[in-house]
Amino acid sequence: MSMPFSRSIRSLEIDSYKASRVGMILAVLITLSILLWFFLAKITIYEFSSQIEFTGNDRILAVFPAESLKKIKIGQPAIINLDLGPDLPKASLSAFVIGIDKEQETAELIIISENLHQIPLSEDLTGQVQVEVEYITPASLIRKASGMYVQNSQYPLSPQNQREEGE
Repeated sequence: MSMPFSRSIRSLEIDSYKASRVGMILAVLITLSILLWFFLAKITIYEFSSQIEFTGNDRILAVFPAESLKKIKIGQPAIINLDLGPDLPKASLSAFVIGIDKEQETAELIIISENLHQIPLSEDLTGQVQVEVEYITPASLIRKASGMYVQNSQYPLSPQNQREEGE
């Protein structure tokens, strides 16, 4: 049995599709917020030291790999994580890079933490320094990561090119 045309128009006029519209608007807003985060959020990239040495006067020398030292500049903020021993908890101090010696692969940092007087600083300190070298968005991070694999492909794209190089 078919429905008369007048009843179908009336049913379309009565049904407003409010739930569908609200759901669609929410889905679009959530998608836009995820895209904004993906392209605008800042992720901090750190370079880590291999060892540290306390030199006195609230200064610490940190040894970095040569590749990491290329990214470090004077004035960059840093976090010093000190291992004070088995009985004491680890301590974190704020610092800034005040000097770089590329020949000895060291960076000198000055501690700017307020709770410095509570921490027993000595010559036999152990720990690690994290220097903030750049901020990057998640999109840029994925682009860099995918570029590493695309540029350094282990598989040749064409078998003919590989045979021509081998001959």
